Parts: sequence; structure tokens; C-alpha cells
Amino acid sequence: MGCPDAVRAALLQVKGVLEVTYHQDQDYFQVLFESVLANPEAIFAAVYHAGRQMGREYLPEVIS
Repeated sequence: MGCPDAVRAALLQVKGVLEVTYHQDQDYFQVLFESVLANPEAIFAAVYHAGRQMGREYLPEVIS
């Protein structure tokens, strides 16, 4: 399992995350979530934790 797969799997474990799409060409994840159940802080924590488990340090951010 590569890093994008591990991060995607971790994000799908967050309650309220509905869909996760990795855009390899631009190296970012698009996350669809139910704002009543999930929040950006929980999503960021999942990304950070998954990265640490893979021996990397990810610093997630919101992009528009």
C-alpha cells in the first residue's frame, strides 16, 4: 500500500467522510464530507497520522 492509498484509507475511517479522491497529477486529495459529522480538524488529524505511520510528515491544508 502506497502513501496515497494509506491516507485515503485513513480518511475513509473518519465518521462523516463520504468520498475521497486522490488527484495524482497535482498531488492532492479531494474530500467530500458531511459537515455535521466531520470537520476539517478531524480530517487533518487523519492525514497527519496516516503520514506518520508511513514514515512521512504531511501538513494538510485547505485549497480552493
